[in-house]
Parts: sequence; C-alpha cells; structure tokens
Amino acid sequence: MTDRADHYSDEGIAESNERSARALRDLTYDQKKAAEAAFQGEPFNPAWSAAAAIVYEGIVAAMCRLQVAALTKTEVTEECLTR
Repeated sequence: MTDRADHYSDEGIAESNERSARALRDLTYDQKKAAEAAFQGEPFNPAWSAAAAIVYEGIVAAMCRLQVAALTKTEVTEECLTR
C-alpha cells in the first residue's frame, strides 16, 4: 500500500508544475488580436486562424456567462456558448 504522502511528494509537484509550464505559451499575433477584439466587442476577423477563433469564442462565451450571472445573481454554466 502506498502512503498518501508519496502522492504529494516534491517530485510529483515538480512534474505537475512542469506540465503546467509546458501548457502555458505565448499567444500568436492573430490570437492576441482575436482576444483584443473579443474584449472590445469587435467582430471576429475571418482571416485569423482557427486557433484565434477558439480564443475569441472562449472569451466571448466567458464574458456572456459573467453578464448573465450578474443580471440573474446566479452562477451560469451552460449559457451563451455561441454567439
């Protein structure tokens, strides 16, 4: 039987932090432009990449959920997934 403390060892934490660091990366130019457009309420530019579209839609969906939650004073999880 393994000790629960082994699961949370320094080695395990270091591996988790390394995976997180690899997952984080700088946005490309068009992803940054898409993020800016989404925050400013501007339309998506079809010339941007598919990755930029994911960034744009994610921000728009999150902002919409926050607005709905603020208006209804509830937590919204599945509202406004598309624009």
